[in-house]
Amino acid sequence: MCGLFGFLYYGNHKVNADDLTARLAEEASIRGTDATGIAYNEKGLKVYKKPLNAYRMRFKLNGARAAIGHTRHATQGDKRKNYNNHPFIGRAGRDEFALAHNGVLMNDLLLRNSLKLPKTKIETDSYIAVQLIENKRKLTMDSLAYMAEKVQGSFTFSLLDKMNNLYIVKGDSPMEILHFTDKQLYVYASTAEILWKALISTTLFNELKQNKYEEVKITEGDILKISSNGKIEYGKFKYEDMFDYRCDWRRYGASNYEFDDTYYNDLISVAAGMGITADDIDELLAYGLTYDEIEDYIYCGKEV
Repeated sequence: MCGLFGFLYYGNHKVNADDLTARLAEEASIRGTDATGIAYNEKGLKVYKKPLNAYRMRFKLNGARAAIGHTRHATQGDKRKNYNNHPFIGRAGRDEFALAHNGVLMNDLLLRNSLKLPKTKIETDSYIAVQLIENKRKLTMDSLAYMAEKVQGSFTFSLLDKMNNLYIVKGDSPMEILHFTDKQLYVYASTAEILWKALISTTLFNELKQNKYEEVKITEGDILKISSNGKIEYGKFKYEDMFDYRCDWRRYGASNYEFDDTYYNDLISVAAGMGITADDIDELLAYGLTYDEIEDYIYCGKEV
């Protein structure tokens, strides 16, 4: 469980971006305190992140008109190695972008191997999304759909490009977006509770009291692009529920439950993303459980 948050304003109204970012980050920390990060444009795309609770961060966006943010609950990748924390920078051809992810991806190692993607020191499962977009050499609705249909697990992604275009790719992880039309401002967070708690501590509270806002609709399988001029565009991808992605280990040609180290390592990787350690898996195997039974435990929470 991690938190996403951010904003985009496209008018001439003054917005205190530093304060807005701080309030959003602090409220989003309920979903993760292991690390906090933001991405924004200031003479190019910049990322500011640290392995700290949001309350210990100080944000100076220097007039940035858009930002994406992330509060991390670490499941895979040492938070002390800051390159494991969100957002991540990617380059798809000439398109530079930052990406943050809320959820758990289960097939990052399989994708990296099968598509022969470059090796990386980044240990976080989320980084495979960056590599998949880079593999298409463009940041477009099509490349985002390609990425969303390749990854397996739970997710919602937020992206910001160097032209201040904001993208939300909505899977099963939550997302709430408000548009303050008078202020020409979009603000989002993972949940309505986080968003409202953050906004009542800002000058936008008056807009809330007077109902001077509208909810931006986004559902599972949607790709939302909010351009730097405030215009909205929707794309789609084929969304599959995360529980449809239970690994069928026999796809790999194994029979009679004879698995080599590849399958074992893949299972360990998936389990880590769900907060289950390699020692836990070894203990279950020692008790005589089959791989199918362990999968049921990991994915469905069944008793074993």
